Amino acid sequence: MSKPVSLTDAHRVAFIFLYFASETDQKLASEEMIVISDKIENCINESLKKVDNLNLWNIITESLNWFNALSLNDKQITFYQLMDFLKVNFSDNQKNRILEDLKVLAKSDGIFLEAEKALIDKSAELLN
Repeated sequence: MSKPVSLTDAHRVAFIFLYFASETDQKLASEEMIVISDKIENCINESLKKVDNLNLWNIITESLNWFNALSLNDKQITFYQLMDFLKVNFSDNQKNRILEDLKVLAKSDGIFLEAEKALIDKSAELLN
């Protein structure tokens, strides 16, 4: 499956979180998926109320299918494209929330890797 047909900001953020969670240690822990689901649910509830038919399960499933369908190189390219989109279209508050969520995600599996810190720093650079 490719990119979701009705791409929303929740899909974009979910992809970024999936990339972050798997890129740094080459695995996606169940604890990380729980945090991603919680953060996307918050994203839907707080900032996307204007879209009536968003469903957390659909967004997570579609984003995961999109993510898994891409090569490693295409995942990285998509990550950079999505970060550029957020830089232009998200408020400073929303961008700061994404960075804070990445920190929570980094700690969710009980191991805060140097690679995770480096990717958080790179994400902050890309968003500013």
